[in-house]
Amino acid sequence: MPFYRNHNTYGALPQEPYRWTSVANASRIAITARYTLLPYWYTLFANASMAGLPPVRALFYEFPDEPELFTIDRQWLVGSDILVTPVLTPGATTIDGIFPGRGSVIWRDWYTHAVVNTTSGGNTTLEAPISHINVHIRDNSALLLHQEPGYTIYETCEGPYALLVSLNAAGTAFGTAYVDDGISFPPGPSRSLTFQAAEGTLNIESNGEYAIQQNLETITVLGVQKPSQVTLQGQAAQGWTYAEATEELVISNASIELNGQVTLAWK
Repeated sequence: MPFYRNHNTYGALPQEPYRWTSVANASRIAITARYTLLPYWYTLFANASMAGLPPVRALFYEFPDEPELFTIDRQWLVGSDILVTPVLTPGATTIDGIFPGRGSVIWRDWYTHAVVNTTSGGNTTLEAPISHINVHIRDNSALLLHQEPGYTIYETCEGPYALLVSLNAAGTAFGTAYVDDGISFPPGPSRSLTFQAAEGTLNIESNGEYAIQQNLETITVLGVQKPSQVTLQGQAAQGWTYAEATEELVISNASIELNGQVTLAWK
């Protein structure tokens, strides 16, 4: 059978390649994001097991002092740091969503890292073309990610890590990550990572018995004023770049082990 549907039965041929291409692109985008975020999800489920914290949360869970969030059931948070605003209406190309924090929180686009111009306490209209799911990162956060999503979870987990840091207006950020072999039951040795940024310095603390084999290759820090000097482990960082439009500092090819302490500084 040909890939395209019959013209007379199912409609004009020119529409079909676009339809299937859109589905394929949407799947690639969604799966790439999912695999990139696996270390974040793994940490959330570890926290759910050990402390009872829900991995997926209603907006009011993180912002209990904002009554306008109590009835919101078409958006949700993944952990405390990722806001999802899906399109739930067929054919819609825009979506209205509320951004918690009443203007005190900086929300950045997951894909572009651009700051969202939000409406304090009310809805903000977002573009939602086909194949796009609006995802935003909360400020004062640090997310451990997989740098190179593969065809399978195993292949992805064998690759290097990346770290995405989103500074708040005061220049601070905080995050944690839980890492183990991902296979053993009951769980065996593990390692806990703590990421903390303040005053132009990012510190990574590492504790535990599990030895992480994969290196941290890329560190991205959002909300940085253009630096003139960047150091990693006390030495001048090589290959760093800066995007002024998104205030984005990127350190590539860092090749840092996550079994010890790490310090990144910029000024």
